Amino acid sequence: MTRHLAQQLEVWAAVNTLVAADEEVQVDGQSLSVAELIAISRHKLPFAPSRKRSVTEKVEDSVRTLSTYMEDHVVYGVNTAPGGNAHLRTTDVKILQHSFLQHHHTGILPETIPLANNENPWSDSLPDAVVRASAVVRCNSLLRGHSGIRLHLVEALAHVISRGLTPVIPLRGSISASGDLSPLSYFGGVLEGNKAIFVRTASSAEPAHAIPADEALRQIDLQPILLEQKEGLAIMNGTSVSTAYAALVLQDCHDLAILCQLMTALAVEALNGKVSNYDQFLSDARPHPGQHEVAYNIRQFLAGTKLASDGAGIQGLAQDRYALRTAPQWIGPQLEDLMSAQAQISVELNSTTDNPLIDSTTHRLHHGGNFQAASVTSAMEKARTAVTMLGRLLLAQSGELVNPELSHGLPPNLCADDPSVSYTCKGLDVNMTAYFSELAFMANSVASHVQTAEMGNQSVNSLALVSTRMTAESVKLLTMMAAAHLYMLCQAVDLRCREQQLFEQLSSLVRLEFEAVFSQTLTSPELDSIYSETWPMIKTSWLEQNKLDIHQRCEKVSNNCVVTLMAQLQGLSGRSRVTLEQISEFKERLSLCLRVGFDSTRHEFALSQTTLSYLGSHTRSLYSFVRSQLKIPFHNGIGDHPTLLAKEEQPASTIGYHVTRIFGAIRDKSVFESLNLSNVLSTNGTNGRHD
Repeated sequence: MTRHLAQQLEVWAAVNTLVAADEEVQVDGQSLSVAELIAISRHKLPFAPSRKRSVTEKVEDSVRTLSTYMEDHVVYGVNTAPGGNAHLRTTDVKILQHSFLQHHHTGILPETIPLANNENPWSDSLPDAVVRASAVVRCNSLLRGHSGIRLHLVEALAHVISRGLTPVIPLRGSISASGDLSPLSYFGGVLEGNKAIFVRTASSAEPAHAIPADEALRQIDLQPILLEQKEGLAIMNGTSVSTAYAALVLQDCHDLAILCQLMTALAVEALNGKVSNYDQFLSDARPHPGQHEVAYNIRQFLAGTKLASDGAGIQGLAQDRYALRTAPQWIGPQLEDLMSAQAQISVELNSTTDNPLIDSTTHRLHHGGNFQAASVTSAMEKARTAVTMLGRLLLAQSGELVNPELSHGLPPNLCADDPSVSYTCKGLDVNMTAYFSELAFMANSVASHVQTAEMGNQSVNSLALVSTRMTAESVKLLTMMAAAHLYMLCQAVDLRCREQQLFEQLSSLVRLEFEAVFSQTLTSPELDSIYSETWPMIKTSWLEQNKLDIHQRCEKVSNNCVVTLMAQLQGLSGRSRVTLEQISEFKERLSLCLRVGFDSTRHEFALSQTTLSYLGSHTRSLYSFVRSQLKIPFHNGIGDHPTLLAKEEQPASTIGYHVTRIFGAIRDKSVFESLNLSNVLSTNGTNGRHD
């Protein structure tokens, strides 16, 4: 089963279709999709309330129902004060709505005031994409016809956002109890033309260039709105900010989960791991759907690889370490949690979340708690844990890559030259630990820190926006880890492929040297017999001596070869014909052959970069994106240091610069656009069932 990957492919395709069409998105309160939310918030498509009669009538009916219901009833937030003051009554129902906005316009926004030296060291406002998404979700909720708000206000809010105006909304201050009151109140402040509320314009995204809301409305010829009964409360009282932010963050989690599976497949190739780790039998024996999907996906990603081991001829452990072998069991539960979180957020996107709610069909008002965003908190706690688990797997895999004791022959720190003076990925190894340490701290539960608020009225509050913000930060940290890990993986598979080319070249060269020394002494059958034992030992010794500089490595391998060779010669009847001088000569020839072969292969590899021909069907695409599309080169060692470059015309870049570019490609999703993953869903037969 590939439910998770299928879901994401569907979302990616839907977003691409919407963006390509470049048309206004209609929202109707019932069918807002994640793809539409992404297209509007991240790709800035315009949106508007649907003008279908079925939609507009429900909105208008709720306004009429509220007006007649109020004649004989006390209605919270309409003729009562808010929260813990709800025992107070008022007849000034219009002023009350503006009062609701006023007492929640309390956020700290350093970017809206001049600071010393014109510095604004913090960004304490919600990201623009989140603000746009929040407006969409709020409009969608209000269009459901349960809120008693005029259609004109919903249309005005959609118009403001679609014209490129983005309110500056505080990042902090909501406990998501009676919804996200404070953040949403800033939408109300814009609609009322509050000159103390600031708005970023489409032509000037810099926080310092935000303009007052009244001026922003004039720019789009929109008149300030005087609120009617319940309209201030209807705008503010709901989970829209938490839900919108969570929906975007959750999509990033899904994408990173797919990338982690791809990188695990690439790690199998880099570490000469075994495809048998992901055999279908293992998942059938323990039929968790997430485990089954991950194992299936990794098998497909590795189809056609020449680097994964069959388990033969490898010294050391009889099976791969946990970071490879248990990847399906580790990633699988995270997919299941992410799918559960997705179900919660999908419901929330098309829900009514304010209070009280109006049922126009029965002419009743219901005082309840749909604003309590615990379902969003639940989704984000699961997602943040999943992100942390994925990060721990990447940390373990990257640790194996740089450690010569664990990497099946890769050089220390993935350096391409002498490890005594070159430490290519050592700094990234430290960075990975730093990123994960922070990520692990972020995994702490937010829900367990609930405090009583608002005169004891909000004794339980979801902290959904806080949890979402923590999850967003976790996503950023995991993206940093993924970028560093992907850089390391590409370096590692290049080194592995260079090693393969070296062995291919040496297999014939060493044979020639062997025959040149011993052909006059040994018979052809004896030559074949001894060489068949000697060559595998040379390969094994080469891998085992991966911690040494090249000249030491060649000499050590040659010395080890002599020991094996003499043991083989002792078993021959004609051993007396082989002299110590011949053995010494072969040792010297072998050392030189290894050195010449290494230098030749290194030079040829730098020119040809044949790694693609060794990789699996989908790891090839991921590697190609880094090397061909981003043009991030193989790191040749200390000679690539900008101040030591041999040629002035060579581009000078730090490792961090390259990793930053990968980070950007993950964040802007371009890495996913380069991957043709749809055929993973349609592959059947030899690699396992697809159900």
